[in-house]
Amino acid sequence: MIGYIGMMFVSLRRTNQAGILSRSMRRMGTVLLSVLFIALLALITIFPIRLESADFWHLAAIVLCVVLRPVLTRYILERAMIQGKKTIRILLRIGGIQLLFLPILLAMLLLSPLKRGTVWALLGGFAVSGILESFPLERMRLHLTPFSKEDKQEIEALRSMHAFKMFQTVMLIITAALQVTQVMTYTYIAVTADALILCMVIALLCTYAVSFLSDALLRRGPASKSDPNFLMIAGLAVWMYGLILFTRAIDTPGSVNAYLSLALCTMGATACVRVLVRLEEDMRRVAAFGIGHAPSAAIDKAQQVRIEFEALLGQMTALLGLTLIIAFTANDFPGSWDAVFRAFSPLLTLPALALVAAAILFALLFPLTKEHMNKLKKYSELQQDGINNGPLHDQLEAVVVKRSLKHYGIKLIFLILRPLYYHRIKGRENVKLDEDIPCVFVCNHGEIYGPVVTNLYVPYSFRPWVTYEMMDRKVVADRTMNGTFQNVKGIRRKILNVLMEKIAAPVLVWVMKSVDSIPVYHDNPRKLMQTFRETTAAMEAGDNILLFPENADTTVNHRYAREGVSEFFTGFAMIGQLYHNKTGKCPLFIPLYANKHKRTLTFGVPTRYNADINANDEKERLCTYLRNEMLKIAGLEQEK
Repeated sequence: MIGYIGMMFVSLRRTNQAGILSRSMRRMGTVLLSVLFIALLALITIFPIRLESADFWHLAAIVLCVVLRPVLTRYILERAMIQGKKTIRILLRIGGIQLLFLPILLAMLLLSPLKRGTVWALLGGFAVSGILESFPLERMRLHLTPFSKEDKQEIEALRSMHAFKMFQTVMLIITAALQVTQVMTYTYIAVTADALILCMVIALLCTYAVSFLSDALLRRGPASKSDPNFLMIAGLAVWMYGLILFTRAIDTPGSVNAYLSLALCTMGATACVRVLVRLEEDMRRVAAFGIGHAPSAAIDKAQQVRIEFEALLGQMTALLGLTLIIAFTANDFPGSWDAVFRAFSPLLTLPALALVAAAILFALLFPLTKEHMNKLKKYSELQQDGINNGPLHDQLEAVVVKRSLKHYGIKLIFLILRPLYYHRIKGRENVKLDEDIPCVFVCNHGEIYGPVVTNLYVPYSFRPWVTYEMMDRKVVADRTMNGTFQNVKGIRRKILNVLMEKIAAPVLVWVMKSVDSIPVYHDNPRKLMQTFRETTAAMEAGDNILLFPENADTTVNHRYAREGVSEFFTGFAMIGQLYHNKTGKCPLFIPLYANKHKRTLTFGVPTRYNADINANDEKERLCTYLRNEMLKIAGLEQEK
């Protein structure tokens, strides 16, 4: 490991690839060299003393030979490619290196106490691995191509993009965690040699099964409902549970927990890698959006350099853990299997757990959702057709370039509330959404019931209309106290007032902002036009709209109808006219009825805005049709 890490680090420095790394990463490189020196010192001093055997020097000579061959091979490859040598001459040089090291290694193996069968097996593996080292020539050519001034400017521009920067952070942390986990599991397999074949079979089956399942879930197209980021978080959670289980299985080799932990770590890591591959494709669209043109190959090359550097960091972390284990274990290490397992302390498991936990945190903070990825794809297609969509550009810029966070807290609240408000979805066959034209969901209010149930169970993305009072802490607190708690007096009213102002109102306002609500100003015509402008811009950007047009003032008690549908405010129908004037397209209006008694959420037969009819007549038609359709779903008499 020391030889491999040293080779990679020297290669990064010698080929001037480290220049594109950030200052913090270059400082970390200095720390890596220091740790490398300490580990090497521990290897040549502490380990022989612990073993108390001359066999260490046979082993060290064999390992040195095995390490020097790929180091020398890489050096010759890089040097030959920098000089522009032909491929055949490069391969001849690699063959010469193999012929040089094979007899040397054979002599060392024959002098060691290993059995002859093991000697020939190791020699064959050494020869095969040498052949494999000659394959990545084209990738190495790309790796050795120097960065131009334009490349560096492009890379620097991407560093200022929040979404791209967050993706790189998540990818690099997962890379480091994967390296530490691999070293940990390899060490475990090494000290349980009897179960070697079984461990390999488990890892192989889990890798292929999860790869197939992940690719199926991440399949592109309208039928795909999987959020890549959610799948990555799930994979990290499985990975973390496997690591936790591993700490309990260390003292019981061959147990069910030991094999289960290996399977869980493999499945979680595989899912994360597959998601990163998918997201890396999407990040090219992110990069194109941020810099205004398709990114060059320098972006991929810079990404590869960062991955190699982070892999070095992960391996150094694992190497430090191994060094500490060697330094602080008992003198009889590894005298017996029990001593080995006692020595295999959490010094390797804890760094892996810390890295996976950090990856979960940054994955939660990753700002782009599946909807954003689809919008990026749509924006890219529009750009290719020469169409400029300003609202879509502004919306994407707010999450791609600027710093923004996803509201996972509201998703957690919805997850908790769903069992309490369990509903069946009916009439989904009526909803046939057009990818190019958003729709307007029109639902009954039912006091607070309609807004809660629709946010929990409508299986389509949307932005809801919310009265502006619900987005002002002071107004929310006052209206709630004067409405719901108007009959409460004395000390109880004071306590309720404090709780409302300090806790309930701030939480409610946060919820409204978290669901990306559009404020509605019923009593201010000038600001009401702001509502329609924001709604039209959201629809141009591809967002569906959810609104509750009932007018509570038309009822006897001035409250929303608990059953049935109150009279409508008719102004919402202007959405169709304004959107048509902007885009020339006619949106779909879909009636939706939330039935508290039957616990159903039913989609009615939709209707499309008709631009050929007089605007006022079309507004009346829309309102009458939608209300009648909702009354029909409720089983009530329709209005003529």
